[in-house]
Amino acid sequence: MDTKTLVKQFADDHGAVFLEVIRTSPEPIRAQAIKALLVEAGVKKADVDRRWTAFQRVLKLHPQITAVNGKYGWSVGRKPARDSLDVLAGNLLAKLPPWLVQPLVHNVAAALDAGEMTVSGPTSHDFEEARLVADLAVAVEVLQSRGDTIAEVAKLLMDETRRKRLWPLGRPGETVPFDPDSHEAEVTMPSPGTVVRVVRPGYLWRGGGEPVVAAKAVVAL
Repeated sequence: MDTKTLVKQFADDHGAVFLEVIRTSPEPIRAQAIKALLVEAGVKKADVDRRWTAFQRVLKLHPQITAVNGKYGWSVGRKPARDSLDVLAGNLLAKLPPWLVQPLVHNVAAALDAGEMTVSGPTSHDFEEARLVADLAVAVEVLQSRGDTIAEVAKLLMDETRRKRLWPLGRPGETVPFDPDSHEAEVTMPSPGTVVRVVRPGYLWRGGGEPVVAAKAVVAL
């Protein structure tokens, strides 16, 4: 890549350039060497230093980056898909840069393709829960930025559950017979059929024929 193109690419997407330097390095490389290569190629040192500071803070989250003894390397292997999913869910509202979001998403997708996550497995359920929370978190952030009230936020959440074909499973304060398939004990696990009180409602998903428990209701004796 010629100097002019490199300088322009760094101005447009410095993260991708830093990553490319690490990826193409024949061995783990120190931050000073990464920055020196870019300065030598024509990028202003002040720009490199400034961009690196922000880049370094989130670099460790990349699924294929290793950092050992101050050196950064590129790993052909990938971190567990659940790790990437946790990063995506936990940092969704932090507006992560595309060069980090894309490999995290690809990491989860690769795990799905390889069968690391199965349709009926517990990890798949965790993923669906995280995705739902992420969708709702985005909606809440938008409402908060507009200055909407708690009541308006609550209404949006209820509308969103309907849109996702989710229906409440129990109401707070309601008494029902304990069903281990639909209920989760807050403290003590009661026997099936025992009358319990709903502490927090769950949700049924009615989007694929027979209703499926998407989130169990929390109950107490």
